[in-house]
Amino acid sequence: MMGPIKGALALLCFFPLLAPALFAQALDGHYEPIPPAVAPKAHSLKQVTVHEVFFFGCPHCYELHKQLPALQAEFGNRLKLVSVPIGWGGHDPGRLLLIARRKGPEKEHEVKEMIFNFVHDKGLGKSMFTRDKLQFVAKLTGLSAEFETQMDDPKIVAQMNDGVAYAQAKGVESTPTLVIQDSIKVVGADVANLRKVINSLLVEPVN
Repeated sequence: MMGPIKGALALLCFFPLLAPALFAQALDGHYEPIPPAVAPKAHSLKQVTVHEVFFFGCPHCYELHKQLPALQAEFGNRLKLVSVPIGWGGHDPGRLLLIARRKGPEKEHEVKEMIFNFVHDKGLGKSMFTRDKLQFVAKLTGLSAEFETQMDDPKIVAQMNDGVAYAQAKGVESTPTLVIQDSIKVVGADVANLRKVINSLLVEPVN
């Protein structure tokens, strides 16, 4: 039989492993804790940061992409969305996205949507991961000069690599995965569920 002192020590040893789950239990919706991070307490944040880890070849990611602008408009500055291309199939589409990000959120959205559209709606699939096809996207979006000079820019390469490393560190195994506050993740494109989780974290939820 375990004595009271040993029992207390055992509880202390295991508490760090239990903490993420205990804190996350107060939140609404479906999600997974990301050990060893500790999820924020319910209704404790003025702004929630969500990293959207996605793959251009994923149809569910495309469907989520179509819904995210409305979600952003709904939450306003209470929600910070960050796109993280996971790099499956090649890093070049993600690098072009990061080049567009330098021009602002509207240009980033335009490039992201166009690549998704060519991959899925136009049926070009994996061929969109080649530079000749991406060069066409750059031309259509007014980024031809930037494409020529920045696709192998060390800063762009490093940003892309950092995003891939972030997804690996958070245990992302499928897309889309929404990493919330670096401590919990929502897998899949269920925006209604994502809305529940975000609202449960906000000091002032959006009705």
